[in-house]
Amino acid sequence: MSWQESPRPSFAPRHWGGWLAVVNIALLGMLPRGLTLWLAESLGHVMYKFARRRRKVAERNIARCFPDLSESQRDALVRKNFRSVGRMVAEIAWSWSPNDRRIDRLGEVIGFRYLEHAMQEGSGVLVVTCHNTCLEIGARIAARRVWASGIYRPLENEVLEWYQNRCRARYCKSMLSKKNLRGGVRQLRDGGVLWYAPDQDFGREQSVFAPFFGIQAATLLATQRLPKMSGCAVVMMFPWYDARARRYRVEFLPALQDYPSDDPVADLTRINSLIEERVRLHPEQYWWIHRRFKTRPEGEPPFYD
Repeated sequence: MSWQESPRPSFAPRHWGGWLAVVNIALLGMLPRGLTLWLAESLGHVMYKFARRRRKVAERNIARCFPDLSESQRDALVRKNFRSVGRMVAEIAWSWSPNDRRIDRLGEVIGFRYLEHAMQEGSGVLVVTCHNTCLEIGARIAARRVWASGIYRPLENEVLEWYQNRCRARYCKSMLSKKNLRGGVRQLRDGGVLWYAPDQDFGREQSVFAPFFGIQAATLLATQRLPKMSGCAVVMMFPWYDARARRYRVEFLPALQDYPSDDPVADLTRINSLIEERVRLHPEQYWWIHRRFKTRPEGEPPFYD
């Protein structure tokens, strides 16, 4: 059964919370843009106040990754980050809406020729990106130019998982579980385009340690193994929100040369460095509420209290 064909969950009481969330997302996708943004960014403010566990994670990440910032500067960055996290709710609602005209008005793609050139080689393209808060809307905007598949982590909520995949079917060829490495290799060997955001900590089993903001981070080997096994090109893609223009930019970079090598640590250090370089340009838009440094090298103390 493909992800587009998954059955719709029932309306049993255990699913009511999921269905309520679906209704709210659908309504947000229909409201005027200004009102939706105000509601979403207000939610970010509420999350900053009450999601204390996530706020502490963001504070710890930002303190360690930006040691040169003063305490007040770090606090301001955390507040801006939660505003971006709140705005993400609006971005998801727009992405999952069938309104293509709105998507075309919301943003633009920069450097698409780099992806086109890589696609013309015929060996498949792994598009590597990062968990910016505007990742979903970035993929939606880019999907107006390219038909691609994606690697993702399935949601635990059955209703949201069904609704997410049903909506993504409008602009994605397919979605593959992060555990389905073979499926990703097949997509690439068939000349397909596959989106992948590897910058999360899923433990030691499928990772090696590579520096990220000067900190050893468990970094997923799939970023090196997928091109190694398929012979595909690797193109970096970064979405970001231009607050002054109130528009989204999705930027593709030239395909990586001499990648992958025979040294996975060197390769993943290179990937982390490219991601870090872009995160530093718009640090308020990164997914700092994730425990990126949870897994530590042998002998190191826990990163989070």
